Amino acid sequence: MYNLLFDFDGTLFDTDSAHELAFQKTFATFSLGECPPYESLKGIKTKDVFANYSDDEAMVKKLASFKSQTYQADLNAIKALVDFDLIRHLKSVGNRVFIVTGGSRLSIDLLLNVHQIAGFFDGIIAADDYKKSKPDPEPFLTCIEKFNISGLVHGIEDSIQGIESLKNAGILAVGVHNPLIAKKSDLYFPEIDEYLKYLIAQG
Repeated sequence: MYNLLFDFDGTLFDTDSAHELAFQKTFATFSLGECPPYESLKGIKTKDVFANYSDDEAMVKKLASFKSQTYQADLNAIKALVDFDLIRHLKSVGNRVFIVTGGSRLSIDLLLNVHQIAGFFDGIIAADDYKKSKPDPEPFLTCIEKFNISGLVHGIEDSIQGIESLKNAGILAVGVHNPLIAKKSDLYFPEIDEYLKYLIAQG
């Protein structure tokens, strides 16, 4: 049986464009200069991104809050990238599924509620549960420790930072959706559903 540690943004849900627009709006609103390419921000805690632009902790919190509220304003428009029936099948035969994300727990819970899958996962590790963002291994190691995970572990990611985090944690790194990470991943699938079907075929 497998323990599957899924990234959230860009892996399970098509949130990239919504996050990118929220970052761009925050940078413009607060005159922070040019917003970095979103690919370089993926997987990193929002407050860690803005900590590079202000030494004032209160301002960093304000920037992160503005960005999060901007992102959360239109969650109904965000679509799933995965067929949850495939994950349901994997769960039904004894596999465990988790989320490990740099996003806020509120954002995760809100989107899971929108898609009526609250409580679907065996555990969630969000930004407030650890200190060091991906590519540090802490997010995934925190998940393993908190939920007493042992045996076969796969991590599923769509970003360079995420794949590096998995490798730094000594976890098999499965890349999906992003050709830029194909060569860095231990396994790579253009679509996450292809990976899930591959696991189901393994029996």
